[in-house]
Amino acid sequence: MINIENAKKELVNHVNQLQIDNPRVQMKVGHIMRVAENCKKLAIHLKLTEEQIQLAELIGLLHDIGRFEQYQIADKSQKKNFDHGEAGVDVLKKDNYIRKFIKESSYDEIIFTAVYEHNKYQLSEGLPQDQELFCKIIRDADKLDLIYEGAVIYWEQPERVKQVEEGRLSKKMLENVYQKKLADSRYSISETDQVLRFASYVFDINFPYSFNVLKDNGYVSKMIDKFHYQLPETRDEMRKVKKIVNEFIVNSTH
Repeated sequence: MINIENAKKELVNHVNQLQIDNPRVQMKVGHIMRVAENCKKLAIHLKLTEEQIQLAELIGLLHDIGRFEQYQIADKSQKKNFDHGEAGVDVLKKDNYIRKFIKESSYDEIIFTAVYEHNKYQLSEGLPQDQELFCKIIRDADKLDLIYEGAVIYWEQPERVKQVEEGRLSKKMLENVYQKKLADSRYSISETDQVLRFASYVFDINFPYSFNVLKDNGYVSKMIDKFHYQLPETRDEMRKVKKIVNEFIVNSTH
């Protein structure tokens, strides 16, 4: 069995030892803990075994461990192109660090694959069934919390709120949403596009349980409605986005 409490302590020790001077660190630790809890709840809902539930929770704890490597990079262009999923696998493999979190090695490939795949635009095809299951669990759990953060936590500074409210939306990213696809952030032109990107995460959700969480809490509407968009076209487009996304959520809860 996996000792989740020990794994949590080891993760916190890992972060503290890095001594990163970045205000986002504690916010990220909070995100990780919530994602781990999301993984646990989703695995329970899927009626997985007790050990599989613990494995899902452990993957939630480890999924963003590569972010702390990213926070240590000073060069902005290098930081932007940094793949924290890939880096997370490197951290866990270095000096067999993963053994600090789980003693047995039988789940290593599932863990490495789930950490690597969690932040990719699309899940790789042809994965073994067990790896694919846990990849889908972590991707759902992660996106659920990111949408929650968008509604409740993410945009709090007045300057960033102002940027969202005054910005225009990328036509290419809007087209993604109208096609019910993840909005490709490579085409982002403003901070407003990040709201669009968060809303589009629903198109990469896998399980009815996750859609029910979104529907019951109304996170997408809360996120979109928290801003007073200054440009009429942005207001109109955001109304359309909210309608499309919420209808997709409702239709996917069955």
